[in-house]
Amino acid sequence: MSPNPTTKEKIRQKALEFFSAKGYEGTTLDDIAGACRITKPAIYYHFKDKASLYEAVTCGQFGVLEEKILDKTREGNAEERLRSYITTFGNFLIDNPHFSAIFSREITGGAGTLPESCTDKMSGILERLREILDQGKTEGSFASERPFLVQMMIVTPLSAYHVSRPLREKIADKLNDPALKEEVEFHDIVERLADKILKALTC
Repeated sequence: MSPNPTTKEKIRQKALEFFSAKGYEGTTLDDIAGACRITKPAIYYHFKDKASLYEAVTCGQFGVLEEKILDKTREGNAEERLRSYITTFGNFLIDNPHFSAIFSREITGGAGTLPESCTDKMSGILERLREILDQGKTEGSFASERPFLVQMMIVTPLSAYHVSRPLREKIADKLNDPALKEEVEFHDIVERLADKILKALTC
């Protein structure tokens, strides 16, 4: 958010925080208005309703992610492009923890509240992955694999690891194992995951 955010920017930021913490159903416009110190009608001035606000927040994030992935995976052989795809996805989750939480909620909730327009952005991301996998088969470096499966191999562990830190800490305390309390840097997790997926796909 900019140093001097507009009211609309404040609404979007607070909405992002509430949706990530409480989910779509658990968040009210009263919550967001109170956090922004504005009235609920002020939200309606910028957004039609809660659904349109959620769409603006969520699809906006998916749009930025799509742009980054398309930009970072333009060139290279299939292995290079797939590594860039995975690390770009992971780094985006690092930089946008609220989006990571929302994305995880949508995955586990069967995408029940995911706006239709967001699937357009996700389709663009998956199409790039399919292109990379096809390139890998043509180059003879990748075995044939379903794009959706590879996408889940990327998204699920990254999202789960990023949002599960509190649970991991509780379990480590219960087991009283100092080694388990040593937090692995998320950047390292992204690189390790990229190595394992590439190894699994490489012919």
